Amino acid sequence: MHSERAPLGLKLAAWGGLVFLHFPLAIIAIYAFNTEDAAFSFPPKGFTLHWFNVAAGRQDILDAVLLSAQIACLATAIALVLGTLAAAALYRRDFFGKDSISLLLLLPIAL
Repeated sequence: MHSERAPLGLKLAAWGGLVFLHFPLAIIAIYAFNTEDAAFSFPPKGFTLHWFNVAAGRQDILDAVLLSAQIACLATAIALVLGTLAAAALYRRDFFGKDSISLLLLLPIAL
């Protein structure tokens, strides 16, 4: 009998993978709000935004964030144009190697 529900083992593996990937990020996020006196203690003994204020006050960090945002916008615009042109070419024409090119374009999504 066919069921639309995923098996329990698959669900556990998926949740385990998500926890494995996100647990270190959660720990870093929690410690970002920790006080200087209790920097290496667990559980965190305080809550402060001091380090965010320090980072926001440094010009070199603000310059790096601005440069990253500019590069991200430029990369998005280039990918949008190239992706649209590639999709139009693959949709409208039949040619030798079309499936291979489609696979190469979809491969980064799978990674």
